Amino acid sequence: MTLRVPRPKPGYDVKSLPLKPADAFLLSRIDGVLTDRDLSLITGMSHGDTVDALRRLRDFGAILLDGESGPPPQRGAADGARRGVDTERPMASGGEPFPLGRDALQQADSPPLYDPAELDEPVELAPERKRRILDLYYRLEDLSHYALLGVADQADKKQIKSAYYQLAPEFHPDTYFRKQLGSYKQKIEAIFTRITLAHDTLTSKQRRAEYDAYLEQTHKNRAMAALIEQTPRDIATITTAVDASVRAAFAEPRDLVGSPGRYSSERTPAEQAPAAAFARAAAPAQPSPEAIAPDRAGASARSAAAIAPDPGGAPARSAAATTPVAPAPSAKDRREMFARKLTGGLRRGPAGAPAAASAAASAAAVTAPAAAVAMAPAAGAVSRPPGGVRSPESMRAVDALKARYDSARNEAVRNQIARYSEAARAALERNDYASAANAYRIAASLAPEDAALQKASADVQRLAAVTLADGYLKQAQYEAQNGRWVEAALSYAKVCNGRPDDASAHERVAYATLQAGENTRRAVEFARRAVELVPSSVEYRLTLALSYAAAGLAKSANGEFDRAAELAGNDARLRGLIAQTRDQAKRYGKQV
Repeated sequence: MTLRVPRPKPGYDVKSLPLKPADAFLLSRIDGVLTDRDLSLITGMSHGDTVDALRRLRDFGAILLDGESGPPPQRGAADGARRGVDTERPMASGGEPFPLGRDALQQADSPPLYDPAELDEPVELAPERKRRILDLYYRLEDLSHYALLGVADQADKKQIKSAYYQLAPEFHPDTYFRKQLGSYKQKIEAIFTRITLAHDTLTSKQRRAEYDAYLEQTHKNRAMAALIEQTPRDIATITTAVDASVRAAFAEPRDLVGSPGRYSSERTPAEQAPAAAFARAAAPAQPSPEAIAPDRAGASARSAAAIAPDPGGAPARSAAATTPVAPAPSAKDRREMFARKLTGGLRRGPAGAPAAASAAASAAAVTAPAAAVAMAPAAGAVSRPPGGVRSPESMRAVDALKARYDSARNEAVRNQIARYSEAARAALERNDYASAANAYRIAASLAPEDAALQKASADVQRLAAVTLADGYLKQAQYEAQNGRWVEAALSYAKVCNGRPDDASAHERVAYATLQAGENTRRAVEFARRAVELVPSSVEYRLTLALSYAAAGLAKSANGEFDRAAELAGNDARLRGLIAQTRDQAKRYGKQV
């Protein structure tokens, strides 16, 4: 199961599963993107424990693993690079990779990404061919080169060429010579261009190595971002799990009666006495023999006989010995018993009940001495005086129980702090800054008064942000070099998130946005920030001028050109760049 990616199984009911707290926490982190090793780093569990927990979750029917049947997760273009299989291909029903290549899109079961109205365009194409073209065209940005050609990422050059020559003729423009294609002409050309790019990239040793490094970097960036973004959810989940585990321990029957259990080995006899008293105080009272016998005298006689010594010398039998054994308490009963323990076994009658009820009950008890003897509490039991007033023994028992609970919870929190601190240190040794930041933030949230831990967490957070920004920079540079300007603009913007004072990254966002023909206001915003950071840069002012021109702000564009000319002075290269940029701005249809 090494480096397998689990994903949630649709339709399961998590509340119906007998999950341990650790398994439930692991299940909450599974998103169909993170591998088993990523999950191990997030949760702080060892890899072996993580694999065992994943197997249990799979046996419970809560998750699916690669290759198992079930609806697939939605993944981006880089998920498969981390693993030795092609996971970026569209998935058909049954969890199998959807075949591209020669059989492209013949088995697509996922909802179409295009407007069905596009199928109504009157062109010389069969309906099935229209759907094939539209399906592939609108998925081009989500497919890797390997997925597009329908080959594994370990495919050799011969396999790649074979896949290309099977797929290319279907979308070659000459196949549709003299046909009326309408808007499909541009789509077919885009598909063929991308197929050719995939072939040329994967059959070149250097270009393929660069592309594989890009896919690997993309996966690392996504994994790091997922770790950092989900830390607040992890903190809440861990805190809830700690409280739930401690409450579950105290709700177990063996703890209520002081029998050997989770904490009994640590109790002294003095500590066990209050718990035993609570068990007796919380137990429901049994009805007296008088309440169930029609003949008071006969009932009294039977009660007296029950406690009389046996003439044959047998030990005396108590009334309790004749009482049927109560069934094992249910979960609801345990919760109610726990609540009574916390309130000192206090029971109140219905609102508005007459105050004389207690006196009447006492008078009835006096008239039935045998029943009183039978129902007398054992020595040391907590008394519950009438009127809802706690006895001193009850209050001491409540205090002892609360002290035990607080001690157990503090110990559980300390264990979690130690666990995640150790996981953070181990991640730092591997230079895995995102995992270290995640673990430190969890540990620091559990120990807000620990100044050293808070400082360590803040330092690693900054280091992780810088590292993630470096990764996005590599991703953006590759995308820009290959003319993928939409992706490049997004990646450069993520660089700015980790480097808010990096003027170059802000300028690159603006430039890539302009090249992609996207939101020109966004380009202006980032270009302005670049100029604010480095006012003396001619290049940044030219990008801002170009952004102004694209946004229709000709006056502002001219002002930036003038300021750039002042900064350039007699520098021939910069003056030539200014003239070139002015010509470029004219393509936006604005006079600058």
